[in-house]
Amino acid sequence: MVQSASPLAAIYSTSTMEHHHFNQTVTILQNEGHNIFKYLSSDDYKQVLSDIKQSILATDLAVFFKNKTELNSILSTGKGFDWDAVQHRNILTAVTMTACDLCAMFKPWDVQQKLVYVIMEEFWQQGDEEKKRGITPVEMMDRSKKDELPNLEVGFIQSICVPCYELMFQVMPDTKPMLDGARSNLERWKMMAEELESRRKISISDG
Repeated sequence: MVQSASPLAAIYSTSTMEHHHFNQTVTILQNEGHNIFKYLSSDDYKQVLSDIKQSILATDLAVFFKNKTELNSILSTGKGFDWDAVQHRNILTAVTMTACDLCAMFKPWDVQQKLVYVIMEEFWQQGDEEKKRGITPVEMMDRSKKDELPNLEVGFIQSICVPCYELMFQVMPDTKPMLDGARSNLERWKMMAEELESRRKISISDG
């Protein structure tokens, strides 16, 4: 959206789609019969909208790194996480939204693979569209580099998914299956990446 100078990007220069989604949420709530919060007090209504906005904006992965740093800082202090502190709960909510957004990454391996390819097909379609517009897509969205998927998944899970679920586990130990699943899938992708590299070396030596 930003690279193509879309009208939405002119309105929302950062977290473009996320801001748009929140705006659409408010629009829907204003339609007759759709405002499920209409019986709340004015203060509660404002708080709910604030919580919804924060949660939607937190699904922008670019925001996750700031949230991760903030939650790490909270956990590294002497007092640690305080459930009674609004700021602590808000930052955990934001990280939890990322964890939900990445839920495909801790699913059982057969499900994980299917979901990844569904997601990647959407990414590749975006990359195809960007190429038509003269934009060079990021590596993960470049269909011509789809053979690099195992390596890309290793990098993605290592840099984003595992750190996210490690944070979740520190605050909520019952989320350990998410961390275990992400780590298990990471090892599977590593094996695929190593097999790919081995085939390349054999191909080079044969050539």
